[in-house]
Amino acid sequence: MRLRTVAKLGMVLSVVLFCTAVGFYGFAKLSLTDKSREINLFSLVPADCIGVLESDNINYFQNEFTQLNYSEELGNFQFPGLFNYVLGGLNEYTTNNAHGLSSKMSRVVVSFHSPGTPRDQVVYFRMGDDDKETLGDMLLERAPGNFSPKKEKYRGKNIAVYPLGNDDFLAVYSEEGFYVVSYQKSLIEKVIDTREDEEKALSNDPVFSKAMQKKKTHNFLTLYGRTPSMPFLQDNKGCWSEFDFHMNSDVVYLTGDTFMPDTCDCMNQISGKLKSIPDIREDSLIISADKDSMAGYMEEAYERNSRTLFNECVANLSRDAAFMLVADMNKVSRNPERFEPYLPAFLLENAPLFHSFILSAQLSVVNDRLSHIMVLTYKD
Repeated sequence: MRLRTVAKLGMVLSVVLFCTAVGFYGFAKLSLTDKSREINLFSLVPADCIGVLESDNINYFQNEFTQLNYSEELGNFQFPGLFNYVLGGLNEYTTNNAHGLSSKMSRVVVSFHSPGTPRDQVVYFRMGDDDKETLGDMLLERAPGNFSPKKEKYRGKNIAVYPLGNDDFLAVYSEEGFYVVSYQKSLIEKVIDTREDEEKALSNDPVFSKAMQKKKTHNFLTLYGRTPSMPFLQDNKGCWSEFDFHMNSDVVYLTGDTFMPDTCDCMNQISGKLKSIPDIREDSLIISADKDSMAGYMEEAYERNSRTLFNECVANLSRDAAFMLVADMNKVSRNPERFEPYLPAFLLENAPLFHSFILSAQLSVVNDRLSHIMVLTYKD
């Protein structure tokens, strides 16, 4: 082959490689740009909320929940109010239309606001190009008669107001990439304020940001509360606790950490409060923060001939924990005030629904890290 021919081939090959590289770079840059356009939903959440629920695949949980042995008994434990109305309506609507929620719309955040009634909620969706009409179509389908949503303006943003069949209304705010929905237009206006003034967003809360740094696995459901995991620990309102939900056919797990301000003397407070916990052993109930007592209860439960489910729950606890509580939820539901120092509010408020479970809860303190695990074991 002549030298001139080789040179020509080399030039052609160089041009092809260059074009390929440019094309690959352009594609990669476009992909990164598309990803960067995905809004952080927490940048829309007002920082003064009292709690947040997050899932990267709420569709998965709605479908899987019906397969669990206890699904009928816990059918009402779905954070009542707007969360149920919107998610239930969307699930029904998209199922009937044979396509289900898109992967983007299945990424959901729900914020809870004072005073904490079922109406004090805001639901946030990520929105793909194919989702623009989904929520509006579902709401129009549920609206009484022929109705076009009323349009209102706030700080230059559009709020669509849809009527519901019970003389109530639903306010919707959307921009490219997201939907925001609430029963209360005033909460939507608060979201718009947060959108316009970023310093008001929960994503800028320094303590909540610590929780956001933890990596999540796919198909997660997490509740964040502006409270310690166990209320007796401290009175500091600046902390946040996470509760990651994991479920199988017979057990519900809630695991996570409590995140505290850097400026507080929280760990020393916790050590003192653990020492003040009374040691309680009675029928269907154990509460203790004494290492020797806890080890004795676990050993006794392991050695007993009558291996009841309660004893199995005690025997399976970790011996390295700083606190333990094992209780039949029947006992908790009959006297919830007694357990207020030890259990988060959302569990106590729903205690009657969990009457068919035994609760095992432990607290661990390792290197200034406060971790908890709560296990609800189905009795039937």
